[in-house]
Amino acid sequence: MLSNIINRDDLYSKVLVSVRAPHAVFGKVEMKDSISVVDWHMPASISPMSYVISVRSDDTMRDMIRSAGNFVVNFMGHEQKSIVLSCEGQDGLFMDLFEFLGVSKLDSEKVESPRVGEAKAVLECELMQEMDSGDHTVFIGRVLGGKSEQNL
Repeated sequence: MLSNIINRDDLYSKVLVSVRAPHAVFGKVEMKDSISVVDWHMPASISPMSYVISVRSDDTMRDMIRSAGNFVVNFMGHEQKSIVLSCEGQDGLFMDLFEFLGVSKLDSEKVESPRVGEAKAVLECELMQEMDSGDHTVFIGRVLGGKSEQNL
């Protein structure tokens, strides 16, 4: 199933990872949805089906994934490269990155974190493990659900 979803020539190499987590802003805790670009990602295991993402250790996304315990990997097409590149270097702490990027926010089926409506394929992941790898944190997610544009 995993290879059918992600091993496609029409997908851009960088992905958008989305998450919904409680986050404190000026001492007030609120639920926050955010998106971040991830360059380093790959399948980790067939059984259990899992996927790895590597997030900069100084990125707000790292703390949000830890807090949420889940994340969504959104695979965009080559024609959507400008959307992905527009997200690089942006921090969703003080702005709605879904709105900033002009993408729709849809509910996921298996996890609390939202998915990007325009994604060509998505993997809904529950956090299994994390490890510090220096200036990045590696997250291993158990794939609970996945879809490609053929069945989105």
